[in-house]
Amino acid sequence: MGFFGVNKHSSSLVSAPYNVFQQKGSANWSVRFSIPGQGQIRKSLGTSDRKLAETLAQRVYYESLLKAESGLNVRVKTISKIIHDYIQHMEKRLEQGMMPKGVVIQNKAILTRYVEGFFGEQNPNFISNKSVQDYLSWRSDYWISGPGKDIQFLTYERDGKTITTPITQKKRIRPSPATLNRERAALSGFLQYCFDSQYIKAIPEIRTNKTGYTARPSFSAQEFKIFNTYAFRQISEEGIHPAVKYDRAVFYAYINIIALTGMRPTEIKNMKWGDIIGLELDEKGQPLTHDLHLRVHGKGKSRELIPHREVLFTIVVLHAVYREAGFVPEKSDSLLLHQDKTPFKSFSGQFNSALAATGLTRDYRGVKRTPYSLRHFYITEQLRNGVDAYVLARNAGTSVKMIEEHYDHNTNEKYKDMLRPKRT
Repeated sequence: MGFFGVNKHSSSLVSAPYNVFQQKGSANWSVRFSIPGQGQIRKSLGTSDRKLAETLAQRVYYESLLKAESGLNVRVKTISKIIHDYIQHMEKRLEQGMMPKGVVIQNKAILTRYVEGFFGEQNPNFISNKSVQDYLSWRSDYWISGPGKDIQFLTYERDGKTITTPITQKKRIRPSPATLNRERAALSGFLQYCFDSQYIKAIPEIRTNKTGYTARPSFSAQEFKIFNTYAFRQISEEGIHPAVKYDRAVFYAYINIIALTGMRPTEIKNMKWGDIIGLELDEKGQPLTHDLHLRVHGKGKSRELIPHREVLFTIVVLHAVYREAGFVPEKSDSLLLHQDKTPFKSFSGQFNSALAATGLTRDYRGVKRTPYSLRHFYITEQLRNGVDAYVLARNAGTSVKMIEEHYDHNTNEKYKDMLRPKRT
């Protein structure tokens, strides 16, 4: 006797702990059984041959029983389906304020393009030390000889908008060790979810590559002086249009504020005039106070930092530039504004032009400088001047470990007396 649309055909093994049946409208046989603590399990056997179905049903049942006894989840899901369950899990944690938005977006992109692309329709049993290492090798070749070699455009969502960007030849490279390590972190989080959900018995080993000597491209004190002087002189160049002069003045403020505070380019982009704590100006725009704190937002976190005192001069000059352009910024306005009061989105063009003009495009190792090099300059100079790494890490919104790995090797100068003991 059948139920749930099952016809009269049922298992000939009356005493078997499972039931072989045909779903209405399907020629193939399926198996149904219950596992204590996991409820009823149903699985298609993929065959219309009754005898073969009986054999397969017995195998599926006892394999499931062994899984359950080992503490695994018997309900069969593809790795692809588990990935999408995990993405929903991350989005829930984001709503609860337990996971940064940037990490969720980054992990989602890594998991759906690469991890799902490799593991896809496989069963979780496919996950092992070997398959993870095979995946990392496959990922390394993805854009060169793997599936990515034929992809011409990438389409993704950002702030509710669909963005399409071409895959240029420059992007068809192997990922750097640092990129692979970020992707390993995303994979590790997913594997932990698989383990917690009892899809796998153990978390495979994910070997992390050493990224080696990773000094960030910075400026020496002399190089920054050259770069900064060039930017300042560009403002007073003869014969330039007032709009060009305005943009150059804002750019000069941009590079100095980062160099005097250590904030990230993304943080200065998010900053409002209301985030300058303690700023008071008279009717002529002159400061009534001389001690500022800055509130910055970025990387899913906010903090208050203590800048160098000289940053006050830069901010006062920036305010004067705006007054001369015909407006006074409100507390709700972005710190860096075009003449129409819309926020600046990027200074990359001006930054790269200034680097090229001063011969500072690359550091002594040949590594290309970016606006982040201004932050690296700030951190390195603070270390050179004896600022405690723990205090500096808190102010810069990073960790002592990151400072030790990426900056502290630039600061042997402060230890020169210890490194030159008197020899007897």
